[in-house]
Amino acid sequence: MTETIPLAPQTEEPDGGRWSGLPLRLIDLIMIVALAVGALLALRLLLRSTEITTGMVVIFLIGQNVLLVTIVWLVAVVYRGVPLRRLGFVPAAASWYRRIVPMAIFLQVIVILTNVLISQGMGTPFENPQIPLIMPDPRDWGGMIAMFIATAVLAPIAEELTLRSVLFGWLRKHLSPIVAGLISAAAFAALHGSLILLPGTFLVGLALAWTYERSGSILPCMLLHGCFNAISTLLVFAVAIGQPS
Repeated sequence: MTETIPLAPQTEEPDGGRWSGLPLRLIDLIMIVALAVGALLALRLLLRSTEITTGMVVIFLIGQNVLLVTIVWLVAVVYRGVPLRRLGFVPAAASWYRRIVPMAIFLQVIVILTNVLISQGMGTPFENPQIPLIMPDPRDWGGMIAMFIATAVLAPIAEELTLRSVLFGWLRKHLSPIVAGLISAAAFAALHGSLILLPGTFLVGLALAWTYERSGSILPCMLLHGCFNAISTLLVFAVAIGQPS
């Protein structure tokens, strides 16, 4: 007589269990940072010029994001053998994808209000130093499309892979979600390289870390980041088109 063993329902991994399977070490993070900084500095030197054009900015953004993805891939996947699912490449619940656009709009409002408060506190008009760099000639539709792809598609993929899949994932292996979220959000804000943008980008980084923690998938983070950047970029384009030629 064969004994029948009842099938137990699947249960979620305990808190921290999902992150404990990420086989990355501190030396891997140091290696990724060192290679990324070195590659970006080399790219800046190659593109150094007295005149900054839309084409140069697009090339730099595309090159920067391709380099980040390549470095993470080589160190985490090829060298350390991290499975893609441990980097968050797993399906999320359908409800997360329905939240993307409302969350992106909400974050835009929060960031705008934050910038207004900063402007009032400083007593000077708020000026985003990134706007002149990504504002193309309104007659250059090719430049606008390339800029949109660089900011709304490539940047979210590269930054989420680096800052959420790798950095936040490694931090969560050792720290609480709050501490890991704060550190990864601070790194996200610092990556954007402007003091006046730090508060807004820090809040966006917190929202993205929360999304990764709660959804268990990097895909909603990439989509939310991409939607947020798409709205920002389209607003800049609208301003550029509306300016008198």
